[in-house]
Amino acid sequence: MVDLLKRKIRKETLDRLYAINKKDKEQKVNILRRKLFSLTEFKEAKCVMFYVSKPYEVDTHEMIDESIQMGKKVVVPITVKEEKTLKLSELKDREKELIRSHYGIHQPGEKHVKPVSLEEVDLMVVPGIAFDRHGHRLGHGGGYFDRFLHKAPPRLFTVGLAFDFQLVDELPRYDTDIPLNKILVS
Repeated sequence: MVDLLKRKIRKETLDRLYAINKKDKEQKVNILRRKLFSLTEFKEAKCVMFYVSKPYEVDTHEMIDESIQMGKKVVVPITVKEEKTLKLSELKDREKELIRSHYGIHQPGEKHVKPVSLEEVDLMVVPGIAFDRHGHRLGHGGGYFDRFLHKAPPRLFTVGLAFDFQLVDELPRYDTDIPLNKILVS
């Protein structure tokens, strides 16, 4: 039952993400960027992990570039398809280092991989299709980030970025799902 409800919410929300007006999306992303950058946890973070957004997601590209310019160590996930897990790599130049890989995800090309331990990360920006008011997220269904969050040290601050229609009162979930510390909404 949980999986059926998740599929339904995922499809409905993805339809809305694909349909969002470009100008509205840009405005909402700018608001989310300002909210993220004004968080005390972000200001104090030395190492920040961002997901590299797909075209329909909250766009993290400028956030990544600005964070690098601020002098923060920026890391991005690399999907390890065979193990259904993630590893991290430092990113110094988004334009030069990223390539399109499986699932349409942009991640560092092999010659640009600079491994980083999850222990180094102070703040993690986590992707999601939908979020609820309790910090739970609904991802793409592969479980990559869910498994990764289970390995996160307790001090790691996790945040989701969402457009208003991505926030629901309560998502169907399992007892093993780990809530994020904060959901920023625009």
